Amino acid sequence: MADYRKFWLINSLGNRYDFTDPAKTVFLNDPSGLGFQRQITTLKVGNSELLTSQQFNLTDINGDLLFYGGNNGTRYQAYFDFIQFAKFKPLELHYLTPNNLTGYHCDVIFTQANKSEVDEDGILHVPCVFHRLTEWLTDKDESYLMTNDPLDEGKYHDLIYDYHYAGTNLSNTPINNNGTDDVGFILEITGEVENPQFSLTQGGETYGICKINGTYDYVMIDSIERTESIYLEYDGSAITNPEQYQDFTIRNGASYLTWLKLRVGQSQFSFTCGNIDTFDGTVVLRFKNSYATV
Repeated sequence: MADYRKFWLINSLGNRYDFTDPAKTVFLNDPSGLGFQRQITTLKVGNSELLTSQQFNLTDINGDLLFYGGNNGTRYQAYFDFIQFAKFKPLELHYLTPNNLTGYHCDVIFTQANKSEVDEDGILHVPCVFHRLTEWLTDKDESYLMTNDPLDEGKYHDLIYDYHYAGTNLSNTPINNNGTDDVGFILEITGEVENPQFSLTQGGETYGICKINGTYDYVMIDSIERTESIYLEYDGSAITNPEQYQDFTIRNGASYLTWLKLRVGQSQFSFTCGNIDTFDGTVVLRFKNSYATV
């Protein structure tokens, strides 16, 4: 683990700009806005208040960007180079805390740079503001692999991400959301499947359910708010208008339909299909924990 926190930006070109690299002549000093602010509404009931709604605000991140080293020309050039980097949007601000081996990131928009003159200390101070568009998301996905094959535990699965092997039971698989927010996820079903259906429960309550009618050999459902989508494929061909194959008759009071969100804490994930006895594929669920503050 590092002894100090680190910040860096990734722009839309995939390039990285470090704010706390001792080898560079730029440093993000005195960052603020890394805590949280909760917005609430209440209803006065006698001498008490009843909480009716609450949500976390996406606070701005402020800091003093310091350009130092060399002469005035190199400091101004460093500032110009940073602006050239930041113009390629969207931007991801990454944050690695001293207690973690993997970091967090949020989408940001660069809203303010108060550039002035080089100060008496020989440093070009640029107070800046980044507005957060998302909560803090873990850089590493949480991934769960589920299968119907009792001999599957020793098999190799060609996945590009680490996963928790969740066993050979497709019912009541525990899924842990360790963040502070309910989050969407990506579900992938690989292998021939008829009328796939899955649900999420917590404390005995089924709060989310989804069913897709038809036969497919690949299903992908993305319930992340800004990228919600369904992709269906059979025999190598994509199915057009996949949203029309949702089964809306199964809701039965569930708060989420198709675009499920994982509640904070532990949920139970259950999967079934019309050919459950012969289904020999895999079900993978992956998501990022989301935090109001880290």
